Amino acid sequence: MADTFTVGTLKVTKLVEQDQIDAFVATLPPEEKADVKDVIMALHREGLIDIEET
Repeated sequence: MADTFTVGTLKVTKLVEQDQIDAFVATLPPEEKADVKDVIMALHREGLIDIEET
């Protein structure tokens, strides 16, 4: 499935389906959703995406 895209200097690879990512993001408190990098780091900590510097 490995859907890969770039956000700034980060190469992001999805490890799960989009609906799982959406469901997880919906559970984050508003202050964690304010910055896309915070969302990306939360998704990475949860094991839903892989990130690497480009």
